[in-house]
Amino acid sequence: MPLTVSSLPARSYAEAKERIATFKALDNDPRVLPEAYTRLYDCGERTELAVVLLHGITNHPGQYVQFAPLVRELGANVFVPRLPEQGDRDRMTTRLENLTAEMLLSSATEAVDIACGLGKRVCVLGISTSGLLCAYFAQHRADVAHAIAVSPVFALLKFPYRASRLVAAAMRKLPNAFIWWDPRNKENILPPTGYPRFSTHALGECLLIGDDVWGASRRTPFAGGRVTIVTNQRDPAVNNHAADSVGLAWQRYRREFTQAYRFTDLPSNHDIIDPQNATPRIDIVYPVLMQFIRQTMEVPR
Repeated sequence: MPLTVSSLPARSYAEAKERIATFKALDNDPRVLPEAYTRLYDCGERTELAVVLLHGITNHPGQYVQFAPLVRELGANVFVPRLPEQGDRDRMTTRLENLTAEMLLSSATEAVDIACGLGKRVCVLGISTSGLLCAYFAQHRADVAHAIAVSPVFALLKFPYRASRLVAAAMRKLPNAFIWWDPRNKENILPPTGYPRFSTHALGECLLIGDDVWGASRRTPFAGGRVTIVTNQRDPAVNNHAADSVGLAWQRYRREFTQAYRFTDLPSNHDIIDPQNATPRIDIVYPVLMQFIRQTMEVPR
């Protein structure tokens, strides 16, 4: 069943700033880390480009602490929202089990709506489950000039899409469990402020967003201006072939506005953005992502 959320794009820079204040008010919670607060890297006025950076599941806006300022230096307003149930001081929190696809999509939609007032053109970039959000916005929103989906989780591990979909359905139906991202390092996994475990219910819910895109991409052209899928050849957490399949479906309709980039020189790693990971190679990753953001600025209006 397709996912639908209401959207109301901001009509001005002033309205966007008011709505950001409301978004930031959600951080007035003693459980939330200061590093996890929603961030705006602002130019002080509406710019040609606004960029939304969406963090992955169990992480928070601190994932972009080094990347967001680089994007701001391009002359873009940059909005980095904290997504629901994430960013707690207590890394072993269980609140993530409350997350639903609708909650996640509604929060990210509000972030994109806000960006419509921050910039004349909007680019959205997200990783992992937020890579799925970027794909969703590419498919369904004509006001997104460029969606950059990094390591999108269309299928778990090396499972084919249909097998992964069955696993996700089981995650949603069975009692929730918390599973270590790394069973060897457990709570010592990096980054030090991210949750070391994921909720099976939450992950299963997130994958519903990928199901929506998987089906829609085969029926209709994507509505956005341009879409880019970025993957790591040595990603241990996702099946890159599933992401490739979505890209090929998009290409059948709008080949010239669909592109894919696969890193072949990175270590085995799913989160290729966070500078506090155990094996960060932001020296390789950031220039490539910046290149794709610059493409959005260079397209004539």
